[in-house]
Amino acid sequence: MTDFLMMQRRDALKSLLAISAAGALTACIGEGKADGASAPKLSSAPSLSTTEMALVSALGQTIIPMTDTAGAVEAGVPAVIQDLFTDWGDENYRTYWRAGLDKLEKHFVKEGGQKFAAMSASQQANLLGRYDEKAFADNDFDPFYKDMKSTIATAYYMSEPGATEELAYEAVPGEWRGCVPLSDQPKTWAT
Repeated sequence: MTDFLMMQRRDALKSLLAISAAGALTACIGEGKADGASAPKLSSAPSLSTTEMALVSALGQTIIPMTDTAGAVEAGVPAVIQDLFTDWGDENYRTYWRAGLDKLEKHFVKEGGQKFAAMSASQQANLLGRYDEKAFADNDFDPFYKDMKSTIATAYYMSEPGATEELAYEAVPGEWRGCVPLSDQPKTWAT
């Protein structure tokens, strides 16, 4: 008899949970409004354009290409940058990113004759490598580039593929060995 009552309570709790979730979803999407108003827009902030996203994706893939592990694009880095731009950044942040991406695109068009995303992978790597050398040799050359590269790397290593495939992860590390040859531990630890 006790098992029967437990099952009824569980079923009742599941039903209540389902009703609550349905009510919350209805409220979120704006259904059930008496005045017939449309669903609320989740974000009114502007987003990166298709051209800007193509540049971000190409830069991400050039900075962290796919090898035996996922690259920046496969790890979802462009989507993270879009979310930061749309949902997190204020107007100054958006202006900074748009101006920085525009400056980079103009440079690559001038140097390579076409938009960065349209170039071959080897041409992208060559142009970005030279730009990277200049940016890190001269602190005043392009501070946006350094910020963008850092954002791409951070988003990548915070993604599941970056943290679990690229970095070694062990939830509870084993014994501590203070002196280990580098060849025995080729990856950096995520924890």
